[in-house]
Amino acid sequence: MQPTPLRAVGYRRVSSQEQTEGHSLDAQTNHIQTFVQSQGWNLVHLYTDAGISAKKGSHRPAFEQMLRDARKGSFDVVVVDKIDRFYRHLSGLLTTLDQFNSMGVSLASVQEKLDFTTPWGKLMLTVLGMLAEIYIDNLRQETKKGHRQRARRGLWIGEIPYGYCNGLCAACTDPNGEGYCPNYGKANLGDGKHMIAHPIESIGVRLAFEWYAAGDISMTEIARKITGYTITLPDGTPACLRQKGHQNHNGQGAFSKDVVRGMLQRFAYVGKIAYVGFDDAGKYRSRQPPQEIFDGQHPALVSQELFDQAQEVRTALGNNSVRKRDKPVRCYPLTGILRCGFCGANMRGVSCNGRYFSYQDGGNLDAIHRCRQGLVRQELIEDAFASTLQAIVNQADEQGAVKSSHQQFLLAEQRFKRAQELYLAGEIDRPQYEKEREIYESRENHLPQEMLCATMALLSVMRLNLPRWAEILPIEKKRLLRMVLEGAWVRENALVAVQPTVAFLPILAAANSTGMGLSNCGEGGIRTHGGD
Repeated sequence: MQPTPLRAVGYRRVSSQEQTEGHSLDAQTNHIQTFVQSQGWNLVHLYTDAGISAKKGSHRPAFEQMLRDARKGSFDVVVVDKIDRFYRHLSGLLTTLDQFNSMGVSLASVQEKLDFTTPWGKLMLTVLGMLAEIYIDNLRQETKKGHRQRARRGLWIGEIPYGYCNGLCAACTDPNGEGYCPNYGKANLGDGKHMIAHPIESIGVRLAFEWYAAGDISMTEIARKITGYTITLPDGTPACLRQKGHQNHNGQGAFSKDVVRGMLQRFAYVGKIAYVGFDDAGKYRSRQPPQEIFDGQHPALVSQELFDQAQEVRTALGNNSVRKRDKPVRCYPLTGILRCGFCGANMRGVSCNGRYFSYQDGGNLDAIHRCRQGLVRQELIEDAFASTLQAIVNQADEQGAVKSSHQQFLLAEQRFKRAQELYLAGEIDRPQYEKEREIYESRENHLPQEMLCATMALLSVMRLNLPRWAEILPIEKKRLLRMVLEGAWVRENALVAVQPTVAFLPILAAANSTGMGLSNCGEGGIRTHGGD
């Protein structure tokens, strides 16, 4: 009696869409069919995953269906052309083999000529699986190095962002190319390796930054305003702004708040390349803060000054909306700065019937605790800040600020030397010493140059804006106060202490030396006459 031939299935896989257009799948099919015939088995089905990786965690629909069919007892043996077509990760390979064994299913490889049901076959399976895993790990490392090298060279990584294109106008495939871009089908303006400014989209980028940096319009409103916004090209042709869209994701059309937010955070628009690196699983961290920033080989669409202004507005607004339910939301410039002088809780802006506006102890507001601090009228405390800062600016001068900046550096140097002595004497531990060293080195590198420039720039901004305090927008007041103060403390309605920013500290110290009557309150802290 003839034995019943085994029911065999074949599994084919290629790792990229380009390979599906070649002969790789056909070659695997021929090898599998020939092998099955030579063994006298019946080929009952072919499973195919095209353009899908076999690394750990990848989703392979055909592979998963094959496992489900194996549990049903639909076949006896799986035939693959090579082991790396089946799995590139050792633990996954061995786990799947163990599952097959429990189901009474065998695995055979054509190229390796191995029967993995025998002891020697299992040994070879382990070796081959390990080699496949080493390969994918090496490939991942090479990919990481390649990404960072491209960033160092100033070349863009990934999909070209809105506002740019590759410059291959004669054979343009950009979503906002044919029927939209005035350069479509004309002579190439780039080499395809370097990004160039898209003639229409780049204008949209600049408008988004200019509108947002003004501080009186939200990202949602910008998305509505920019969608369909009509611009006039240099040749007089009108064009309506639209989103670029993403291939196989969403097409051209309306902007959204998320798209606008992404635009406002892109370093690419100031001619930079942000390298964000990879996570532990080897995945590119596209939405994470950059690890390094390099000069790009593409043109900037907005100035560094405009980009910084937009980031200042984002920081100043924090989680506060510009509008809520299509109604303007009141901005409280001291939110995030003002604290209770009794319990230290943050003071938050509140309103009563939309007519009376104050700052309230956050602990009282959230019913976390009961503090004696009452409501602080918004206009009174903000005007008090403006008057105090104006008096400081009137007393300060550039020469005094420079002298004070130098003194701050000398104090930092003395503090570090003292920390060295205490560490050698065993009175402080290594972490404390390292912290003091980092503070000193930071000031050593930045205080004499960059911080002095920042101080001079801040003094100029304060002289320009404080005299017209009543006229400037609340968001502008908030931006100015955040450049000046890290924190401020009130008791009842009296300002009792402030913590200046590093840039403002030399100005404050210079004014103090002229007789402002402010005394130190901790390192860099200033106690005012209102304190008790």
